[in-house]
Amino acid sequence: MEKDISFTKYIKKHFLSALFNVVNAHLEKTSHDSLQDLEVRTVYIEDVPLMRLNFDVVVVAKLVMGENLFDFWLRISCTGDLEKRLEDFQVLSVSAYQGKPSYQKPLSDTLLPYLHRKQLDEVASGIIKQYYPEALLTNQVLDAMKFAQNLGLDIKMRKLSKAGTIFGETIFTDTKVEIYDKISDSMVEEEIKGGTILIDPSHYLTRNYGAVNNTIVHECVHWLLHRKAFTLARLFQPKMRFLRSSFSNKTTLDWIEWQANTLTPRLQMPLVPFKDKVIELQGVYHYLSGEQSNLIGEMIYVIDSLANFYHVSKMAAKIRLLDAGFEEARGIYKYVDGHYVQPYVFKRGVLSQTQTFAISLEGAIRQSATNKELQEKLETGNYLYVDSHFCLNDPKYLQTNKFGKLELTEYARHHMEECCLIFELVSQDKKTNTCFDEVLYRDANQEIRFEAHFINKKNVDEKYLIRNRVIELQKLAMSLPGSFSGTVEALIKWSELTLAKVEEQSLISERTLYRMRTDENYNVSLELILQLCIGLHLPPEISDILISRSSKRLGNMELHFLYRFLLNCCYTSTIFECNDILEAQGFSRLGKEN
Repeated sequence: MEKDISFTKYIKKHFLSALFNVVNAHLEKTSHDSLQDLEVRTVYIEDVPLMRLNFDVVVVAKLVMGENLFDFWLRISCTGDLEKRLEDFQVLSVSAYQGKPSYQKPLSDTLLPYLHRKQLDEVASGIIKQYYPEALLTNQVLDAMKFAQNLGLDIKMRKLSKAGTIFGETIFTDTKVEIYDKISDSMVEEEIKGGTILIDPSHYLTRNYGAVNNTIVHECVHWLLHRKAFTLARLFQPKMRFLRSSFSNKTTLDWIEWQANTLTPRLQMPLVPFKDKVIELQGVYHYLSGEQSNLIGEMIYVIDSLANFYHVSKMAAKIRLLDAGFEEARGIYKYVDGHYVQPYVFKRGVLSQTQTFAISLEGAIRQSATNKELQEKLETGNYLYVDSHFCLNDPKYLQTNKFGKLELTEYARHHMEECCLIFELVSQDKKTNTCFDEVLYRDANQEIRFEAHFINKKNVDEKYLIRNRVIELQKLAMSLPGSFSGTVEALIKWSELTLAKVEEQSLISERTLYRMRTDENYNVSLELILQLCIGLHLPPEISDILISRSSKRLGNMELHFLYRFLLNCCYTSTIFECNDILEAQGFSRLGKEN
């Protein structure tokens, strides 16, 4: 079990007697007190080259002075080679304990490095300086194969799973590894030497060279940072073969992957030469584009060029830009609901690291149903859900494209802070806080999941919109009769659509439409009312009036929350677009489509 993997426990089990003798000898030289017992309280560990460790064992010595028993805290400074199971254990000094030591490279009790985000570039630079110094002198692609060789590692191409879900694996010690054999269509064992990185060769075809390059560097990080943790785990569980099976605790595994995921792009794109390259590319873009230059175009050009130059994915290049302080890249290549949203930019400082303008359809529906502040905003009809954003419903910010679909205007995409609501990203996994990093995972089954929570940040000025809309809608509301059928008739007239067009846009038959307009006793369904509201593109306030004139009401069931979302945020969309949303959420489409 992982809870048993502890360097402190290993020291207690194997070296308590030796420590007792060392302390006893120390006391004989420095005092006349008698040592009765020794208790190991904690161990502080420092990472040093190769497989050696320097560590301070903090002990409480139980001393007898006459008839009295008292505690004496001591620090025993030690060293040893982990690969030799600390059999060369050596005590360097014994002194009074004066608090936690300050190490340059501290390790946890499971021998994992303590790494803060602010240290990452410094750590990466140190690794590059030692194993690939030429990458710091000039802007160049880090050759992953050469980097691995410089570390003394061997690269072998082996298919690690039939499905291809394991991209790479670091082999820390000589062991048998299960390899997929295409001929026999089965997993077979092969003896692999320690210090080997296995790479699935199929990913040269299914992904790209840059992705394979990324995987090799990622596995190199595991070798550099996590070899000692794996070796310690094997001292407790000798049959352990892989890093991924060394720790069962998700938080520990997340931490291991976070370190590898965040250091890999910093090794491939070292900070100082990377920034120089960005500045160079910005200059090239403005030279080529001239008066047509704009920030969105610049960021797309820079990301694409960086990806090509460093042989990494566009997402890796974008994330590195963000790490390096280029906040303008946040809205470029934004992936939501299985597609890229239109690129956008915004004023520097508007969003924190965990805030976003973009929200998934599922998240938008959930927030519109549960967040009262957001509900109040949406019920005004001032905001429409367009391309994964809640955007002000104004021609300055929204337009219809050549396919008849609503989209953000170019002005809106350059001034998102003026027109779009802001959401806070909250990790769905409450056990870890590492998920805020947009990291690139090596395992295809891993993913990051967020919930976007609305925050009522006063970044959008709605006053002028509200004033104009209220005047127009008040006139319409005042003119509507008190009956349902009369209201239907009045709203069709207000829309200035022909009955044939209303039928087409609402998917309501001519006969049903006639009964809705003329028969007050007609038992109309809630779905028919919804179809008419969408077909006529009724603002939310007017939809509410029409529903209130009927005997139907929107309740608190999931489907009705979705209906409310369509009425409030998608009322300018077509019935077919609304049906796509319903279907995506697992509900039936409205009307009968030919």
